[in-house]
Amino acid sequence: MKNRIKAGIAALSAISLLLVGCSSGTSKAAAMKDGTYDGEAQGHNGKLKVSVTIASGKISDVKVTDNIETTGVCENAIANVPAEIVKNNSVSVDATTGATVTSSAIRLAVQNAIESNGGNIDAYKANVETKKNDDQTLDCDVVVIGAGGGGMTAAVRAAEDGAKVILIEKNGQIGGDTVLNAGTLIATGSKFQKEKLNETNDSPELAYADIMKVGLNANDPEMVKMITESIGETVDWLVDDMKVPYDVAATQYPDHSANRQIGVVGRSPVFFTTMAANFEALGGTTMLETKADTLLTDKDGNISGVKATDKTGATVTINAKSTVLATGGYGANSKLLPTTLGGYMFYGRSTDMGDGLTMGEAVGANTINLDCVKVYPQGIETMTGRALAATASSTAATNGHGAIYINTKGQRVVKETGTLADITNATVAQSDKILYLLMDEDAYKTYVAKSLEDKLVSSEDDINKWYDIKNDDKPVITKGTDLSAIAKTMGIDADALKATVAKYNSDCAAGTDTQFQKESPTAVKDGGTYYLVEQRPRFCTTLGGLKADSSIAIIDANGKAIGNLYGAGSVVGGGNGKDSMTAMMNSWAIGSGRVAGDSAAEHALGK
Repeated sequence: MKNRIKAGIAALSAISLLLVGCSSGTSKAAAMKDGTYDGEAQGHNGKLKVSVTIASGKISDVKVTDNIETTGVCENAIANVPAEIVKNNSVSVDATTGATVTSSAIRLAVQNAIESNGGNIDAYKANVETKKNDDQTLDCDVVVIGAGGGGMTAAVRAAEDGAKVILIEKNGQIGGDTVLNAGTLIATGSKFQKEKLNETNDSPELAYADIMKVGLNANDPEMVKMITESIGETVDWLVDDMKVPYDVAATQYPDHSANRQIGVVGRSPVFFTTMAANFEALGGTTMLETKADTLLTDKDGNISGVKATDKTGATVTINAKSTVLATGGYGANSKLLPTTLGGYMFYGRSTDMGDGLTMGEAVGANTINLDCVKVYPQGIETMTGRALAATASSTAATNGHGAIYINTKGQRVVKETGTLADITNATVAQSDKILYLLMDEDAYKTYVAKSLEDKLVSSEDDINKWYDIKNDDKPVITKGTDLSAIAKTMGIDADALKATVAKYNSDCAAGTDTQFQKESPTAVKDGGTYYLVEQRPRFCTTLGGLKADSSIAIIDANGKAIGNLYGAGSVVGGGNGKDSMTAMMNSWAIGSGRVAGDSAAEHALGK
């Protein structure tokens, strides 16, 4: 069944969009008193709590009362899973695709509430069958596969160009990996840059040089030229026409040679709310929980659409004049990843399986840089093997405040205000792949404030929960007035740390950082509370992918465009080389999405 999604609401709100199953039978009333009971379970980012109301022996209400799940990913699961449990009087309901951990946590928390209060959980575990939809065939001008930053932008742009567009997304919510980030872009060549950043010395050529430098010249020059020459128009289109609320980014990271970084007010979830509303207003059709399986081809090998499967197992065949792959990277697929990522934390979506890469290769697409993965520093491992992205918080704490990065040996190892690449390299150079951020009270207050501003956490209580999380028998964070004591808690050489802080503070008093030449260094204040929080390397997005030409048409090994096939975002490789500048992953996704939307629509409409 084709669903016309009320876009701005469907993307990020708590209204149910799932295809609802029906129960195979009604559970017998449990031997449990009526009342409201509490339960909890481990969610994606921490404890998730529920209240469960039993009336006449049946589950009459389920509410998620507390959680720190990821904004832009968890909302539909938090709305839909409790509603399905109540409807079916059973915890054996389907998960929301793309929010499996949150869905499972809700089900387990409900089960724990029942069992811990004397209920018979078997009475609430009846199988819930999902009725299969009828197979269907749809026709359109452009089909876009994947509703992350690249796919959403491509879909909106193609629809604005006059094409009939269908956007399919295998998850239960739009956003992809882009919804997890701060929503920053480079604004090179835009009116916005001149008017808001007062920057007149930037140029596509300067941005090109910066990108190639950070990418260690492993970039595809054609992709870099395309993005740097078009991103200004993309930014002005987003601001002026799409009404996405951009402003100057709070932090201008130093890996850029000019002031060019902007960010969405409200981060990426606001980008998707706005763009989804635009797509719906332009007549676009969004189909959630619809997974692309195979690209369709005609007798000449040109792409003619896609065959997909909806949540119920029904086949959805979409015939299209142009197809845009925007399925993201392959960070969650260990079979496709390089073998050099031991000790690195994953912070992306579990559904980042490289679907588009696999489908593209199946029709002869060439690839580039498949061994390259974007690694960031400053990850907080709140769940085994997975990290929160606390870069903005750590950066804020080190800018003009008493905070330094140290290793397990108690040594300061990097300039705190250096580039993210510098901090990443210093982190992964450690044998244990970890640094620690030492903060005084002033720096810690800034860290917390930035975490709240960026919605890394919903309250300071969420950070306080980190004290109870242990990795390798050490807490994620510790505090105290005795520097040696908190060093020992973290397994850090206490004597070396005291010497490091004394040397750094002495340099600050003299006004010169003799070790790393940090500008205007600020001492770590004596006499108050010290804080130590772990800083681990983290990865989400992959840098390699399918090879494309300047129109974002996917090409084969001979450099020839595969008929009717385009790409956007991380499924296309080469834009960022072996590493990416701050804001460039998002800039690549959205910037390539606009170009892909134009190219796909122009081809489909014969313009």
